[in-house]
Amino acid sequence: MLSPEQRNWQRHWHEVFDAALGPDSPPGEPLPDDIDTDFRLQFELWDLPAEARARAFSVFPNAAGMLARIDAHRSAPPSAIDADEATRILRDGLKLLRRLGIESPEPDAAVAVLDTGKVSLHDAFSRADSPFIELHDALHDMALRETGEAGKDAYFFLSEPLYRLAASYAVAHWICWPLCAQPGAPDATEAEYRLWRGGWSSGWSEEGVFLFDRREEFGLTG
Repeated sequence: MLSPEQRNWQRHWHEVFDAALGPDSPPGEPLPDDIDTDFRLQFELWDLPAEARARAFSVFPNAAGMLARIDAHRSAPPSAIDADEATRILRDGLKLLRRLGIESPEPDAAVAVLDTGKVSLHDAFSRADSPFIELHDALHDMALRETGEAGKDAYFFLSEPLYRLAASYAVAHWICWPLCAQPGAPDATEAEYRLWRGGWSSGWSEEGVFLFDRREEFGLTG
């Protein structure tokens, strides 16, 4: 169920979409009850011209910071990183979580690089979470502390539309970080984002922390 503020944002977004892309439904038709079922907002956001997207985001705290991250993501092509670099990024990300007081696996523990010829993505993650799972659970509270109720509501409102940009919550969380911290603060979402852009997913199971190589899946291999 949408909060009153989120309902206002939903109406604003539909007005922006109507102006930029044309009406999508008959006049007076009720809007969906939540963002999870408002597929227009989820998918057509990325059809908007940059100016219209800026109007849509203008209602949120720290909109400029999020828009800058969207532009950076869309303008810079992903680039493959090797297993050693992925391991370093993962360890640095976990160390930052520890410094921020967020539970994480031991940063200096062994990191397994899975043999993708022997284990599938589904099997690898069927009994594993992200090593950044506690960060994911903390982001809405961080947004509440940094940008108030509006920031927390914006975080939940934007979660699914931003996921659709790259079918990745790592990307969505990275874009939403300006809701969660002061400009220039160490970015707790950066490591997971960089891993994704470099062709890797990280996991945390009973056996420990691991990396799964997705470079071929993402078209990042020669």
